[in-house]
Amino acid sequence: MVVDRGRRTWGGVVTAVRNAIAVAVAAVIGLGSPVLAADAYARSYTVSRGETLGGIAHRFGCSTDALRRANKLSGDMIRIGQRLDIPERCESGAEASGSAVVHTVLPGDTLAGIAARYGDSVDGLKSRNRKVIGNKNMLRIGQKLRVVPTKAVQPPRKIRYKIESGDTLGAIAERYDLTVSDIKRMNPKKDPRRLRVGDSIDLWIEGPVVRSAAIGRPQHGELVNGQQLPSGRSWYRRRPERSWGTNETIALLSDAFDAVQRKHPSAHDIAVGDISAKTGGRLAGHKSHQSGRDVDIGFYFARQPKTGPKAFLDATRHPLDYEATWELLTTLAGPSPDKSRVEYMFIGYAVQKKLYDWAKKQGVSQRKLDWMFQYPRGSRAMRGVIRHEPGHNNHIHVRFKCPKGDNKCL
Repeated sequence: MVVDRGRRTWGGVVTAVRNAIAVAVAAVIGLGSPVLAADAYARSYTVSRGETLGGIAHRFGCSTDALRRANKLSGDMIRIGQRLDIPERCESGAEASGSAVVHTVLPGDTLAGIAARYGDSVDGLKSRNRKVIGNKNMLRIGQKLRVVPTKAVQPPRKIRYKIESGDTLGAIAERYDLTVSDIKRMNPKKDPRRLRVGDSIDLWIEGPVVRSAAIGRPQHGELVNGQQLPSGRSWYRRRPERSWGTNETIALLSDAFDAVQRKHPSAHDIAVGDISAKTGGRLAGHKSHQSGRDVDIGFYFARQPKTGPKAFLDATRHPLDYEATWELLTTLAGPSPDKSRVEYMFIGYAVQKKLYDWAKKQGVSQRKLDWMFQYPRGSRAMRGVIRHEPGHNNHIHVRFKCPKGDNKCL
């Protein structure tokens, strides 16, 4: 973050100097009032492996030409690690194209917290919502802020919950995936010790107004009110029309990809294959992927060939980025068996061995290795979250558990 702020500061200095020179030159040669550099930058963006200038422009809602001009590029060539300035007008274009969402300010919210939640920038939030928050950037509960997300996050929605006999704040919090502290923060004028049956409290719940539902089995099921994995800054959707899943599937994937990007910023974009069709059901080329709980994901590689991330690459033939891949697997699996949201991850036995051997050398406990891997107990052993399946040397097939409340999910 310090680097970004410093870069913006120097960018401002450079712009000021350039404008001063333009004024001086215009005065000397009599050209009148010069055209000053007026671009304001909402954020800077770091290029990852596999990205293109056109793809980044589309992500932020502006034209490729606008990005070229803002960054003084003569062509479309960009390099890994390069920082690009994203003009404010691009983010305005993102709003006009419908990619902006509205966030309602909650008790305890801060600009930094909101930006982190959506993958937006604090500077972008300030400039986009100047009429709402003013020059002092003051937030008030209930304000509506325009946010341009770069990860799969749904704006919170408000529900009114009526206290029933036998209710406790702990039970209500668990039901809605909140904490007791969250509930207290959302209801600052109510004393939890004085709540009675029939009283109402406000809850802000992440997710769409109508939840998704996984129905039936992965091999014979359907998806209701599915959510599409959006384009992201750290993943590449191979077939967007097959990128529909449950709300939980999309959230878990987005969180895992973002976790890898935070800890391993040099890792390339990950290839995401099929999840499900919009309404689930049979999907050509698959026996499963019918209820929004299955997803095919590529591996992270140390040196990704030009075909990635648009294609799945064989992990027995290309050198893995073990650290990034291990981060992905452990984030998806969760901290422990009882808290895991994953049912299985299918990976070829030969690739399992490579990952197992690397993790063991890093000092991962035998207990965790035994929980994570089927290897070395044989490719037919019914043990481990990661299981062998033929044809899975070039991708990871993740199957999530049934979401809470989906009673027709099997």
